[in-house]
Amino acid sequence: MNKEKLSQLYHLEKEIELLKRQIADMDYKIVTDSVKGSDTCFPYVQHTITIKGIDYGEYEQKEARLKRQLKRRLDEYMDTAAEINEYIASIKDSEMRQILSLKYINNLPWRQISMHMGTCGDGSTERKKHDRFLAENL
Repeated sequence: MNKEKLSQLYHLEKEIELLKRQIADMDYKIVTDSVKGSDTCFPYVQHTITIKGIDYGEYEQKEARLKRQLKRRLDEYMDTAAEINEYIASIKDSEMRQILSLKYINNLPWRQISMHMGTCGDGSTERKKHDRFLAENL
């Protein structure tokens, strides 16, 4: 697991939410047209009537293809996110697990990670531990 892949986790989770919303929000294409008609009673005056409906032609095929593409991407992203979470959970050192979780799952800056860890510095200690750990475990 490298630093680039770990840093994708936060953004992958945001993109997963976005893809789920896109899939849920897909709506049919509403089409409108107008026809000529007349009153049902005498004097039978002719006028234009606007009608609306759903275009089931090519739209269903395009929608199905787009949904398949979005679901495929969603599956890939969820697999990657699960892999990263499993990697972080598999780390034996509790302190390093916390540092990686705070950095890559919670997307916190180093200063906030330092405060959470109780050192209340600028985060350089946690950053160095993080960098050393990744260098040793790649």
